[in-house]
Amino acid sequence: MNAEITRIEAPVSMDLIEEIWTMWETVPEDVGVGEDISGLRDELSNAVRTEDRKLLYVARVDGKLAGTSAIWVSRRDPKLAEFGLPATAPKFRRRGIGQALFDAPVADFREMHGEAIFLGASSYAYRTYYRAGYRKLVGSVALAYITSGESPEAYLVDFFRDLGPATVSPGEHADRTSAVPLLHTPHNSQVMDANVNLLSLRYNQFLGFAGQSGRYVDLLDCEDSTFFAARAGERGKVVGLSTAKLRDGTCSVDGFTHPYYEGSWSDLIESAVAWGKEHGAIVFAAAVSDEDYEKREMFEALGFKDAGKGDGFLLDSMQIKNYEQGKKVGSVRLERS
Repeated sequence: MNAEITRIEAPVSMDLIEEIWTMWETVPEDVGVGEDISGLRDELSNAVRTEDRKLLYVARVDGKLAGTSAIWVSRRDPKLAEFGLPATAPKFRRRGIGQALFDAPVADFREMHGEAIFLGASSYAYRTYYRAGYRKLVGSVALAYITSGESPEAYLVDFFRDLGPATVSPGEHADRTSAVPLLHTPHNSQVMDANVNLLSLRYNQFLGFAGQSGRYVDLLDCEDSTFFAARAGERGKVVGLSTAKLRDGTCSVDGFTHPYYEGSWSDLIESAVAWGKEHGAIVFAAAVSDEDYEKREMFEALGFKDAGKGDGFLLDSMQIKNYEQGKKVGSVRLERS
């Protein structure tokens, strides 16, 4: 009994969304869109994340819904995509339908001349994704399918080569997928951005995937915060990020760049400071790990001065019996008026 797989580009009809949700309620695994239909409805109706093309794949057997998958293709950089919504109804399993729902998006993405599809997965699902051609990224729960066949690590190194100068400008929702390669590249600083609690893969394992770039995009929906991006090359590849957060007249700023683009770091920080001034900040602050000596020197070169100890950071954190465990490192608070 062969499955028929159909590709549908969002927005999707509410009737199909309800049919998918009903099928998903029979699936024991977490599909990743929340506890009710609202998350799925918002995604597939294009109420959210309109910066990407959403391609939904639906498998049917004799007209009955058997499974789903989807890819989000970046409109800014169509060579990058994310995979999600994988599910096969229990009664249709062990028939190759799940594999077909992996293969169809990859085949279409290859025809689009795409380069990399990223996804986040729990460790129990690694074997399934590995068979489908995905490979794990170092220090992260993320996996990547590289259409050229090279390793994710080799792809990420080549991704940032020979792009030319970078330009800093306000962050956009379209940076969500474009920033994935940068966020999943190991960085020298322990703390990449204290404002969004982003730690380097060299010292901490990412326990989530989409949330890494989502932390930045979510700032755009708040009046008291924002982010900036350094972009380079014809594809506008994100090579650096900075953030600004206002609270009681103080603007906290932080940021990081790819190692090839360290020269853009000061522009990113000054852009965050300028935004804070426009929004009434009179003090600018940064929290830096005690062990991030070079980053402290970079802030001091911009006029930031020691203002005492900070709260510190927890590296390689994990939850054990309701207590968060990990390596605690101290921090210093730097300020500039």
